[in-house]
Amino acid sequence: MLRIVSHLEHLLRLHDCVVIPQLGGFVLQAVPASYDAGEHLFYPMHKEIVFNPSLKHTDGLLPGEYMNAYSVSFNRALRMVEEDVEEIKTLLFKELKVSLGNVGTLRRGEEGNTVFLPGDSVFFSVNAYGLSSFPLKEWEALQQEKASMVLPPAKRNTYYIPINRAILRGIASSAAAIALFLMISTPVKEVNPSAYTASFIPTEIVKTSNKAKPNTPTTTIAGATSGNVTTATLSSSSSAAKPKVEKEEKYPMYYVIIGSVKTRKQADDLMAEVDRTTLKHVNKLVKDDKIRIYANKFADKSKAEVYLSKIRQNTKYKDAWLYTRNK
Repeated sequence: MLRIVSHLEHLLRLHDCVVIPQLGGFVLQAVPASYDAGEHLFYPMHKEIVFNPSLKHTDGLLPGEYMNAYSVSFNRALRMVEEDVEEIKTLLFKELKVSLGNVGTLRRGEEGNTVFLPGDSVFFSVNAYGLSSFPLKEWEALQQEKASMVLPPAKRNTYYIPINRAILRGIASSAAAIALFLMISTPVKEVNPSAYTASFIPTEIVKTSNKAKPNTPTTTIAGATSGNVTTATLSSSSSAAKPKVEKEEKYPMYYVIIGSVKTRKQADDLMAEVDRTTLKHVNKLVKDDKIRIYANKFADKSKAEVYLSKIRQNTKYKDAWLYTRNK
């Protein structure tokens, strides 16, 4: 399989358009949801890949992919892409067709033009969205099926609990006797509270506890031998501090890349050479076992492109390129 095929498949999963310089561009077009009245099937929204031979100017995606994959400069990556394009053209001239893996097949037409046949890959089909077609019958058909259904008669479950009448009469007699006993009140003389107060608790303790503030809960502990009283005031702590919630980074995010290396030491050395007065936001981006040094990042693609053209005016960063991160 050609070297360029795997990189083309990877980029088409991230971007809606990928251009092969001097050959053409592969564009993903959205197909809206549809309904087949004959089959009574709903088809959800999906994407189809088409080929536009008029898009021949490089968009920088393939050279950037080669830079990350083979750790080469932008100029060297551009030459590698040109070599692969020449190989595709040679195969089209000799064998009249070239397989692009899951993307599809390129064929040479009778008039010398290039014809693209999309493949049957699931990468760009309905399954890539986690959706599939589903049937939905008409309302009249559903009503007919409901009318034809005969429901079985509901069964009534009856349970019998045997009760001994002698036991029931005994329970009723006991309840009547308890009620009669509660209705009869026994006269009780006035009771002197001091007669029922323990001798080892001083009277001052009771007086002091009655003067406690109503809004402040207190706990009183009396010692039997020493007679001392300890009063502790319970207070609730203030509401706990709420933890700070860090803002999640929104995607897609656009990074202006000024270098790509293999190890962290190389990344630190490259960042040490950067002038922090001009590039204040330089940092590292580690993804898929690759380390990229970016000058700045943006959530808006137009702002990222303006910033990219600005730093390319510096000869030191003329090979800077734009990287898009979707997740």
